[in-house]
Amino acid sequence: MSISIGDIRCFRPALAREARDRIDLERKRIGQAITELLAGRPHASVWSGPAALAAFGRNADAVRVLAELANRLAVTAQVLTHLAERMQACLELVRHADHRAADGGGWLNHEGQLFLPQPPAYLDPVLVAHHAKREALLREEVERDLLQAQSLARQTDQEASTRLAGAAQPTSVMPPFVTAPLPIPTPPLLRQGEYVDPASAFANAAWWRGLTPEEQCRAIREHPEWVGPRDGLPGRARHQANLTLLVRLETAAAGELVDVEHRHYGSQTAKREDLIWKTQRVESLRVVREVMSQPDDVQRQLLLVDDSGPIVRTVIAIGDVDTAEHVATYVGGFTTTVRGSLRRMDRESKQMRAEADSLTEGDVAVVNWLGYPAPQWAGVTISRASVLGEEVSSGSSDELATFLNGLDAARDTPVHSTLWAHSYGSNLAGHALLRTVALDDVVLFGSPGVPFRKAEDVGLKPNGLNVLAAPDDWIPKAGPLFLGTPPLAIPGARRLATLHVKGMPNDLRTAAGHSEYRDAGTLSRRNLVAVAAGRPDLVIRAGAEECRPTGGVQGPAAVPSGPVPLGPTR
Repeated sequence: MSISIGDIRCFRPALAREARDRIDLERKRIGQAITELLAGRPHASVWSGPAALAAFGRNADAVRVLAELANRLAVTAQVLTHLAERMQACLELVRHADHRAADGGGWLNHEGQLFLPQPPAYLDPVLVAHHAKREALLREEVERDLLQAQSLARQTDQEASTRLAGAAQPTSVMPPFVTAPLPIPTPPLLRQGEYVDPASAFANAAWWRGLTPEEQCRAIREHPEWVGPRDGLPGRARHQANLTLLVRLETAAAGELVDVEHRHYGSQTAKREDLIWKTQRVESLRVVREVMSQPDDVQRQLLLVDDSGPIVRTVIAIGDVDTAEHVATYVGGFTTTVRGSLRRMDRESKQMRAEADSLTEGDVAVVNWLGYPAPQWAGVTISRASVLGEEVSSGSSDELATFLNGLDAARDTPVHSTLWAHSYGSNLAGHALLRTVALDDVVLFGSPGVPFRKAEDVGLKPNGLNVLAAPDDWIPKAGPLFLGTPPLAIPGARRLATLHVKGMPNDLRTAAGHSEYRDAGTLSRRNLVAVAAGRPDLVIRAGAEECRPTGGVQGPAAVPSGPVPLGPTR
């Protein structure tokens, strides 16, 4: 049966619950009648003979018929309860789509057709591209909500039809009253083969919204593997599920490490390589546990833990991504690993979050996204994993785009989302930006190059693409030989200050080389924090001295010397 959005809008769960209550009342009355029949039946020691046997038989028949009727009513009441809960969830999905459409200045008609106002006739191609990307994101989210509502309604209708038809069957084939809950609707696939659709975050969010509160709790408890790695779900739900998965992974990894010593190998080299991988896996999971267990009274959310690939991947938020008004996601570069980098990243991000919080009235969350196999020294000369190529960055960009979309999809109100990307991670970020991804601001620092040439290629708002490049960092100068366009050469990209010059705050120092951009007390870190906090008025652009050509690609023309505060961009 085809169920339209109009059909869903017309459904009234309250009427189904009212019918359920009336049926349940009749079932209780029948139960009382059965009790009275059983209580009023004389004992065989008091009454015996043919008449007694006939009476006992009639009494038993009446009890059986009434019990059968009570069972049918119980099944019907259960169906109506389930129908009301499921259709309530369908209505909430449609209402969520209505609210999203209204937030975008549009509206949905009765049948779910989306109408959006004509965009202004922008002359700025960056504004045109930004408007188009925002509209594409809105259409994607609304469509996924409505598709899930219709799918859930059809499934609910089929389940109700099957159960009610069974309740009408003869006693021998009629299903008994079921006290156990019905199965949780299966979530969407996480991957389509090797491909991850960035819009799947909206489908995941719609699936989660379509579950009843009881089913959401059951999904976390009974199927943590459905919840933990799924972008688009609330951070609190993913955190609970991933803590369970972390225990499972740690137990399995420790067991496999012990098995290495007792397993037969064809060569000692193979055994040594397996031992190294298993040991690193155990150590990486131990680092995740250590970071999550720090006694520092800082809220952390474990948004991903996965050891199914060549490395352990994890995503950890400092703060609450469900409620924070600003979320900054940090992507590291060359040689980044959970085992070797997570502790330092967590320490720096915790400090930067506190600094960002001090600049805004709203709450800030910082996410350390170690969700890809960053190139390592061992793979420099290997094409598939080399830092000199884009196979790793382009191949992992869909995961990053899906995560960023999920931050918005999981919430009722959009979040101010910033992406910090360092070194090779900025090339990955560039590939992610070419997808339909929800982002407000991007800061690329120490970038070796990106896969686009114009700001309008990625749909960011004007002044949304920011670049940090220390004058003595050779990566932004040499990187473009291998990895695309230098960000400083992109029209519309803003170069932010890393070099302390006369007139700047004395408590800020120059970030030197390739690895100090996030160091405490640097001007570059102050700029990163100000962008993440949504404070463009506190961001300082690079002066003429920093922009002076010193070899390699330096980017756009220099601006006047000294600090240049940026005006509001939102």
